Amino acid sequence: MAQNINPWRRDWTTYQNKGSHRNLVTGHAYRGANPAVLEMWTALRCFSTPLWLGVGQAKQQGWFPRKGSKGCAIMRPYRVEYNKKGDDGKELRDENGKPIKVGYTAFRYQKIFNVADLQGATEESHAELQDQIEIEMDAFKPESIYERLNTAEKVLGAWPVETTWQGDRAFYQTREDRITMPAKKLFQTMEGMYSTWAHEQVHSTGHESRLNRDMGPDTLVYAREELVAELGAFLICNKLQICSDELNHAAYLKHWIEVLQQRPDALRLALSDASKAAGLICKDLDQQVEVNM
Repeated sequence: MAQNINPWRRDWTTYQNKGSHRNLVTGHAYRGANPAVLEMWTALRCFSTPLWLGVGQAKQQGWFPRKGSKGCAIMRPYRVEYNKKGDDGKELRDENGKPIKVGYTAFRYQKIFNVADLQGATEESHAELQDQIEIEMDAFKPESIYERLNTAEKVLGAWPVETTWQGDRAFYQTREDRITMPAKKLFQTMEGMYSTWAHEQVHSTGHESRLNRDMGPDTLVYAREELVAELGAFLICNKLQICSDELNHAAYLKHWIEVLQQRPDALRLALSDASKAAGLICKDLDQQVEVNM
């Protein structure tokens, strides 16, 4: 980004249609804000394969990170539970006398390594690693572009915020709670249209009736909201497996750098907001994925 390069542009030919960032052993795709984190790490390290493993999993297979390699820190959710207490400080119990459990989801960081940074402890185990990579890459069968575009239309078309298709600009109006998009014929590609539409829909999640983000006129607040929308659009396009190659003016990148320099956890917070927005828009799609897993 400091070189005026947007690390979240994602053309699905990058990995020759080999799918999402996912675990080499389980095949499960990384979710939440993690795809954006892994995309940035991929751009920085020039990886060409979207397959990853944690150190523990790798060691179980006889594989290890190469000397000098660096892992990427992703966020892993875990459940924190405790006994609910009343105003008097005493534990509350249900009708059967058992403590009432409540809890919340927290996150911890875990480092994972791209398979390009892994090697086998022996020649035999290294050959097994290469075979596993090839098997996983060949096993992924992407839907046709027509199927993916059809899914994009269903998901984005189901978003309740009204979209008006007119003019030559794309924007979201907070007061009217309305999205305006250019006429569809003005877009060079359908993927570009859906990527732009996703960007504006993420803006609309910030409305006070939804996720209630600060969307004021201050320059840095505006820049942060644009960063959230860009990240959210990437995460949505990643779920839909369509191109998220949205052109961004260098001025955006300049303001984003200023936002990220404000505080060390600015990117994590922006990713959190983007993930919540993408999850809200793709709620039905995510539920369908969970059912099919």
